[in-house]
Amino acid sequence: MEEKEDKQKFIDRISTKLLSLESERKNRILKLIFKQIAVLVIFYLTLKGVLFFCEDHTYISLACGVIAFFSGAIFFYNFSDDDKNFKKFLKQRVKSQIVRNFNLKTIKGKAFTDEFLKKSNLFSVYTYQETDDVIQGCYNEVDYTIAETKLVAKGNKNEFDVFKGVIISFKSNKVITAETLITTKGDNSIRNYPPNSKSVISYLIVCCFFIPMIYIGYAIYAKVKYFNKSGMSITNLMTTHSPFPHIWFLTIWDLVFPVIIILSIALVVYYKKKKMQNVKLEDLTFDKKFNVYTQDQIEARYLLTPAFMERLKSLETSFGTKNIKCSFFEDNIMFAISTNKDLFELGSLYKSLKSKISIEEFYNEIHSIQEMMGHADISSTQVYSRMMNSKIKDVYAKAHPRA
Repeated sequence: MEEKEDKQKFIDRISTKLLSLESERKNRILKLIFKQIAVLVIFYLTLKGVLFFCEDHTYISLACGVIAFFSGAIFFYNFSDDDKNFKKFLKQRVKSQIVRNFNLKTIKGKAFTDEFLKKSNLFSVYTYQETDDVIQGCYNEVDYTIAETKLVAKGNKNEFDVFKGVIISFKSNKVITAETLITTKGDNSIRNYPPNSKSVISYLIVCCFFIPMIYIGYAIYAKVKYFNKSGMSITNLMTTHSPFPHIWFLTIWDLVFPVIIILSIALVVYYKKKKMQNVKLEDLTFDKKFNVYTQDQIEARYLLTPAFMERLKSLETSFGTKNIKCSFFEDNIMFAISTNKDLFELGSLYKSLKSKISIEEFYNEIHSIQEMMGHADISSTQVYSRMMNSKIKDVYAKAHPRA
């Protein structure tokens, strides 16, 4: 009951603040409309200029075409740019009030060192990290850090995101002796593997196995054709020089190279996973959605209580994501939630600020994170779990007495 009251008070407080900014949103919309109309007029006039001067004045026509192109580009760019600026404006106005409500504090710079992120084994290899909002708080005497983080890997010609979302970290009340990882099914961007390593291996196999196979097939076809024309015996077919004298080399290459590739992959996988075992849990719903890897089966089951699994699913639902992962290492518990949403995004230029949905979603996100703090006290979580199991057994025994 108290929790519902706190939630409603928070929603009402932030909603009042946002409503005071609704007039600002409408003014910005009007300015954007006038600006877009001006851009469209320029686009129309310059396009008419292109058609009018196209026959006799080539350079004027070309200049009009360039202006028309850029005015059209500005028209589409303005929509996204103005929305981003308004979201930043909203964040600046309400952030301090949100921080006070949840007893948080904001910090500048990186929330986590690269070495710390590497130890978690939750990510692929990346080149650098970018951090936006970093907040720290304390809930039930547990200190925690939340950071909007983007991990970027540099390729030969381009960059791509290894991870983009929210990272949460806090300490457990005891040292975790064995590493345990939880990942969403299909997420292979973990354990400091090179990003896209599976696709690279696939390309290698295609290039080094299937392409030579095609070449060999064509070479055999050429030999048969050569044999038919020359009229030589079948015995001399494979020993006589042909348009493809190195066919035997290709044959050996095609047989040996895949074996080398497979052995290399097997060695890498063995080296990476030799101390990690897959854990099968009793919760079938959880087991269908997540993979669990550990260095110690007993400790993993000690950590992954029914209460923890429910909290993890609640965290996933609150953030509206299908990709969440967790790491227990040393005395740390870390969560990585993939999402494109800004943590303090409470409105948009193109939506009325009267709606309370985004405020409620934000409250649920922070509350689900704080609920996870209960798992910092691993021993108490286990005691609670055993007490609940004991109560269930007692109720069952009373309901179904033995004859």
